[in-house]
Amino acid sequence: MKREEGFTIVEVIVAILVLTIGLLALVTSAALVTRMIGRGQRSAVAAQYAQRRLEMLRVTGCKSQAGGSEVMMRGSTPVDSLTWRFATTGANHWQIVVRSKYPTARGQWRTDSTETQISCLF
Repeated sequence: MKREEGFTIVEVIVAILVLTIGLLALVTSAALVTRMIGRGQRSAVAAQYAQRRLEMLRVTGCKSQAGGSEVMMRGSTPVDSLTWRFATTGANHWQIVVRSKYPTARGQWRTDSTETQISCLF
């Protein structure tokens, strides 16, 4: 009897199936990573904008403790909206809370907050 070597059609189909499932998983994870990178970029821009405002408030906070708000625009599209407020934590001590509200990729809005305390003892 002559013995032939090689793969059977069933083995080839199973190998193609396994390879296809692996490729689909890779494409799905690549799309997820791309979305996560976009979310991280939007969050980083909002955090930098809030941090810049917080530093300005730390400088002027001993003279005026007025709350406020502002909107950062890119063209005619709002990129970030900030609101801030001061809260008394003691004599000549203030807590500054900055809330940042920015759009997500799905058209919803996300809110983050940053806070610090200042002492006006001089």
